[in-house]
This record gives sequence, C-alpha cells and structure tokens, in this order.
Amino acid sequence: MKDRSSRPDVGVLAFVTDRSMPLLELAQEVEARGFDALVLPEHTHIPLSSAEAFPDGEMPERYRRTLDPYVALAVVAARTGLAIGTCISLVAQHDPITLAKTVATLDLVSGGRFTLGVGYGWNVDELANHGRDPSRRRGIVTEHVALMRSLWRDELAEFRGEHATLAPSWAWPKPSAEAAVPVLLGCAPTARGFESVVGWADGWIPGGDDPELLAGWMVDLRTRWEAARRPGSPVVWAMRTVVDDATLARHLDRYRSLGVDQVVLDVQALSREELPAVLDRYADVVRDVLGEASASP
Repeated sequence: MKDRSSRPDVGVLAFVTDRSMPLLELAQEVEARGFDALVLPEHTHIPLSSAEAFPDGEMPERYRRTLDPYVALAVVAARTGLAIGTCISLVAQHDPITLAKTVATLDLVSGGRFTLGVGYGWNVDELANHGRDPSRRRGIVTEHVALMRSLWRDELAEFRGEHATLAPSWAWPKPSAEAAVPVLLGCAPTARGFESVVGWADGWIPGGDDPELLAGWMVDLRTRWEAARRPGSPVVWAMRTVVDDATLARHLDRYRSLGVDQVVLDVQALSREELPAVLDRYADVVRDVLGEASASP
C-alpha cells in the first residue's frame, strides 16, 4: 500500500476496439500526458441472449468489439513504458494452465509491469458458452487463480480442486518478480466480497465514484485484512468515471489521503473524437493535484 501522503499512480481504462482510437495511438497519447498505466477490459464474445442482462440499460456496441487484452497489452508494453493490466479479466472463461503461461510471459517481457485484475463476470451466457456453470463462477475463479499461482511460484507445480486440476508439472517462464503477478479482485463491497479479497487476492478494484463511500469500505477491508494476519495492506484501485475538473481535483486529493494505490480514470464510454480533449484536461488536473508521475517510463 502507498503511504497516505504519497502520490497514487493514475491509470486510464479504455475500451479499445476495431473502431476506437487505434491501440498504439491511444497508449502513446496516454503516456505522453504523464499517466502511469493503461488497463483494458475483456469480453471474448457477446451472446445475443445476454443483451438484456446488461447491468446499466442498453448494452453499448463496444462490448461486441473488444480486443484480446493480453495480445493488446503486449503491444503496449513493447512500445511504451506504461504499467499495464486487466480491468477486468474473466479468468473463469480461460483454461487456467494456458492463461498462467500467457500472464507469466506478458509479465516477464514487460519487466514486471503487469497486474491481473479479475472478476466473476456479469454475463452468464458468455461464461456458459465456454462450458462453465455460471452459478459456480466464484469457485471457478478462486481455483483458477490458485492453480495459476502454483505455476508462477513453484518449481514443481501441482493443484487439485473441484473445478481445476494440475498434475505435478514444470512450467516456465515464471513472472519477473519473486512475489509473482499481483491479482486484484473486482467485486462488490460486501462481507462475501471482502472475504474473497482477504482470502486469496492481493487487493481490490471497487466500483462506484464516491470517495467517501470508498473510505468506509477501505476501513472495513483493512480491518478484515489485519484480522486475517495478512502482511501489509490490500492494494486498492479506485475507479473514477468522467467528471468536471473541480470534482476530479477534489476526488484525487481524497484518494491520496485514503492511501489508494492507483486511481483508474474510466474513459471507456468516450468516442475517439472526445477522448484527446478529456485526456488533456485530466492530465492538467492530475499534475496540479498530485504532481508528475511517480516514476518516469
């Protein structure tokens, strides 16, 4: 966790598609303005049957057209110095052995710049198309992460669970850092959600834009973390959708006082035409409130 007087990192969450601002152009625009990170979402496909289940009304077209985040982030890592991550990865839809290799490779070649943000997924039809039982997705995600961690950590990896199994196996590369890839869970701020964060994640990606609500949630999460005798504190990425400059400045200052590790500016709903101007004014506000990036690319 960052010291409560220190500068949080500031990343950008964008829905990059075949019709959006091209990936590399976006990444270079983000880096040129002094932001620390670019994170991408994941959807493998959108079944027609799932359109009415979208949580916030009518589903935007961008959900149908997302790039594969791992391939896309490899390009970002190769051509910029940005930190990279998923926000979020739908790990229950993957073979965990294959995904562990993908993540370890991406983390290695990027020099340890990758963070794996994971979630259970709202689109149960999408998950069902991958042959998974949506009602068991929490258990599937938990086991997939545990299996991947064994492959990242152990010279001789092994895992046996209800949803995933790995016979004693060798697998390289390992992630670049001995502590392996940070895994953050995006979930609701409920007792059940915090139990999962404390039980197996390295931190939390909360939804919502209200820093005062986040303040209370973080007290609860940190209390549970300490009670579980986990070392340090949970990593927290605070999400922030598009707002006016004064609101952003006020919220950035509050996030810093809370010891948030990264503020993720969610610009996924912006068009290609709108995006550069918003990035410009956001960059000005970030510099005014937080100063320059904590580390040069």
